[in-house]
Amino acid sequence: MELRQLKYFVTTAETLSFSDAARKLFISQSTLSQQIRQLESELGTELFKRDSHNVALTEAGDRLLPLARTAIYDADICKTQMLDLQEEVSGTLNVGLIYSFSHFFVEPMRRFLLQYRNVKLNIYYTNSRKLLDLLRRRKIDFALAFRTGNGFDDVESQVLFKDTLCAVVRKDHVLADKKKITLEELQGYGIVMPACGMQSRLMLDEYLSLSNANLKVRIELNDANLMVNLISNSALLVGLLTADTVSHHPDLRAIPLDVPDNAIYGCLHVLKDAYVKRSARILMDMIEEKLAKTE
Repeated sequence: MELRQLKYFVTTAETLSFSDAARKLFISQSTLSQQIRQLESELGTELFKRDSHNVALTEAGDRLLPLARTAIYDADICKTQMLDLQEEVSGTLNVGLIYSFSHFFVEPMRRFLLQYRNVKLNIYYTNSRKLLDLLRRRKIDFALAFRTGNGFDDVESQVLFKDTLCAVVRKDHVLADKKKITLEELQGYGIVMPACGMQSRLMLDEYLSLSNANLKVRIELNDANLMVNLISNSALLVGLLTADTVSHHPDLRAIPLDVPDNAIYGCLHVLKDAYVKRSARILMDMIEEKLAKTE
């Protein structure tokens, strides 16, 4: 059994498509199929159920998947630790990031890339829940994301900053001079709402369930950057976002929502008791230094 075959198996299991997996692996589909067949032959069992339309894991494939992921991760960590012992900062660093972290991530990232030219940086840009899932599956080395309501026992989260949910409008909007605003006061305005799955949306849904507000949602999307652009280009729309998301947009005004316990925490997440690459430790330190300077 070769590590390469396990990597091929995991990619195919995650995509459930031999053609998609081959593209991701930069190999031909025939090569992928041959390697999977060799792995199945060595293990003495089928790993995939195949027909002309679908690919699915067998019971054996389902059992092998977490074991294969662990084997691949352990092999990568073995190599990383040997390089770290030589104080060589190289290899690949996988970082998860949400939009609210992006404006203060750029400067540490620039410093890191200038100083450590032998490191390839992969950035995964999605919502907090998906990032924590990637972290727990060991797809990323650390995540910069909001703290989710349902914590995980295998994830360690360090709070980096506290933020609040706000109604975001242009400075020429009729609501722009308000100091605070209730959800009921937003009725009748066109609302730009975060999509389901985003941490801010989970909090908003909880607040809405406790209020009598009936909001007029005009747009719902999972891209905070696009939300900001839409609000900036409309004197009518009201976005529901965190204050820090629009802190670098002078044309916008963030009005804190008048709701109980309006607090959302930006955190640095790592796996508990897992080895942290030297490159990851260095970049995390740079991020913390940047945040300390902005406080």
